[in-house]
Amino acid sequence: MNQAEIKRRQAEAFSDILMLITISIIGKHIGDEGIAYLAVAAESCALLWIALSGCLSDALGRLLRSRKNKGQYRNSRKMQNSVIVFQAAAGLVGSLLLLLAASGIAKAFKMPHSGLILMVLSPVVLLRSVSAVLTGCFQGEGSEFPRAVSGILRQIFLCGFGVLFGHILGSYGEKVSSLLRQKDVVYMYGGMGVAIGIVLAELLVLLFLGLIYKVSRNSEKRARQEGMYSTDSVWECIGFLHNSRWPQLMTEFLLFLPVVLGLLFLTRSAEDEGGMALEYGLYAGKYLVVCGVCAALIFIAVLPTIGKVFLSFKREETRFARMVFQSGAHICLVHGVFLAVFIAVMSGQMAGLLSEANAGEVAKMLQGGSAVVAFVALSGYFGRLLHVVGKRYQILTAACAADTLFLVVVLPTMGKIGGLSLVYGGVAGAAVFCVLLGALSFRQMRVKVDWLGTLVVPLGAGGVAGLICLLMGKLLSPQLGNLVMLLVAFAVSGAVYWVLLLLLRNFKEQELEAISGGRLIGMLGQLLRVYR
Repeated sequence: MNQAEIKRRQAEAFSDILMLITISIIGKHIGDEGIAYLAVAAESCALLWIALSGCLSDALGRLLRSRKNKGQYRNSRKMQNSVIVFQAAAGLVGSLLLLLAASGIAKAFKMPHSGLILMVLSPVVLLRSVSAVLTGCFQGEGSEFPRAVSGILRQIFLCGFGVLFGHILGSYGEKVSSLLRQKDVVYMYGGMGVAIGIVLAELLVLLFLGLIYKVSRNSEKRARQEGMYSTDSVWECIGFLHNSRWPQLMTEFLLFLPVVLGLLFLTRSAEDEGGMALEYGLYAGKYLVVCGVCAALIFIAVLPTIGKVFLSFKREETRFARMVFQSGAHICLVHGVFLAVFIAVMSGQMAGLLSEANAGEVAKMLQGGSAVVAFVALSGYFGRLLHVVGKRYQILTAACAADTLFLVVVLPTMGKIGGLSLVYGGVAGAAVFCVLLGALSFRQMRVKVDWLGTLVVPLGAGGVAGLICLLMGKLLSPQLGNLVMLLVAFAVSGAVYWVLLLLLRNFKEQELEAISGGRLIGMLGQLLRVYR
């Protein structure tokens, strides 16, 4: 991983944070039930898009770079043109199939009003398929910038257009609902407004990428004048691309599948459509947003450490590379433990801030599922390292195991505890995925786990920080309010947590050189006279 790829992946994680925040904002306008109606359409659309174009940009970029490095410029040009035509055709067919099957899919989820939302959303499959090819072409040129910028622009456009059209159509839906006396019509119209915003956002992103692509085709003259003149056929180009991307594609598909299956199981087991929609809206629009933002922030912080690992290997500094790897896992767990404990202990205050009317249900979800923050962040760290070293089939196997455990936990408990089963199943699946990837990573790096320093000490310090949060919440929450209480508790418990880790000498001085924020931690350690 070079610095450009690290920055791009950090930008993608930041765009994921923007997406989650956008979901929360949209939920304020169309309601938690509206989020559930929209989720049926969005998740169905996303699943099809992953099947058609998931991981295509990375795979295409690798193949194009390989050909250009060998001087096969005509071959590279042929592959670009072939893939663009093929993916545009595949995306068009996918959009048409989704349009025709929208009503049936909505009925399968027992939410028939989601069918119209899915019809509006169906062009996204075509637009994203073409966008994925264009970003892959840029990566083949060695440029990560267009993909990074387009991801952030997508979320900005989505937030603006989604809120705008969601509000406009939601207001119209209220009038229709009062005439028909059907409350779910409001959520349908609100979801359709957001779907229109999504389509417009994808269209603008595609226009942005297309403009850059047209400007950057100056290398075509070079391709005509030099390089190999014998080229692969169209189907050979398509075959090379899909053979190179299918393990990563299947992994991404399997990791997203529990989200869709969870919604399907919840809708099929519920008798009351309105109650089910509210429950899933709280799960997707509140619980997943909080945990997803925290996990993404940790991943952004530890990504540079992965780059340092492979840079050390290139310099043949094997011992230092292993130390950097272990330091990355350590700091990832340190951040994950604190955030998981903080969310669990302060779940009541968070729930009151997010959804005052349904604070009890949200608090149960946050309290029971906060551990997913640490597991997802660590899985991202280990998974990225294993992917770079080529262990894609091992990651795929771990994803299969995680999905299996998710089903084992969710299916027997869905009828008893409803949406909480998705929370517990997600934690169980993320835990087994994290453990398997961690074991593979430590074995690949030939490093033994320092259980005391890496796990036990952070857990102990996290327990103390959690106890402080609990006491502060009991004593001060009625006087300060939820928002102020969360800020004060985060600052005080965070300070105690880091001071404890430093006093217990949980970080070696050499580690501080490898991790993000190491200088700041070292300065605090010097103030406490832990380091010289």
